Amino acid sequence: GIPLLVDLLRDGSADAKRSTAAALRNLAADNAANRVAIAEAGGIPPLVELLRAGSAAAKREAAEALGNLARYNAANKVLIAEAGGIPPLVGLLRDGSANAKADAAWALGILARDNDANAVAIAVAIGFDAVVDLARGGQVHVDDGGWGRHASRAAKRKAARILLRKCLPRAIIPDVIAAATATFLV
Repeated sequence: GIPLLVDLLRDGSADAKRSTAAALRNLAADNAANRVAIAEAGGIPPLVELLRAGSAAAKREAAEALGNLARYNAANKVLIAEAGGIPPLVGLLRDGSANAKADAAWALGILARDNDANAVAIAVAIGFDAVVDLARGGQVHVDDGGWGRHASRAAKRKAARILLRKCLPRAIIPDVIAAATATFLV
């Protein structure tokens, strides 16, 4: 049944896509085999697309489904990031309803947990000011959600370095960037 649901997620009406995302969310909630089956059936890219272009309700369902797919599944965390799922989750975190923001924050926290590459990608998507907050206080809060508690210290340093390199003039030497990064993380 999962491949049929994934087909409906790709080709169904807007309402069918929202309902299908909810069904996939439920299937992935507490079943590791379903998480694998949904990913193998190609369910992650259409969920990310729904997160980008769906209705407000569909975006919430997609965010929860992606969070469930990422729970306790390192491979799905990578697949979600590769499908471009982090930027629209950050967008939902910024612009969604209060409930949508909470769903997006939860999904981002799952994606960052034990995955430094995702933690860095989330930091880049959230932006420089949030990473400075993370460096100073150990946790980034964007509205009600925080992902920093799940990122390792190495990921926090890497995120700060990436953002400093993006924001500082290219003439700044690497030692200055390293010193600034170390200062943020005292």
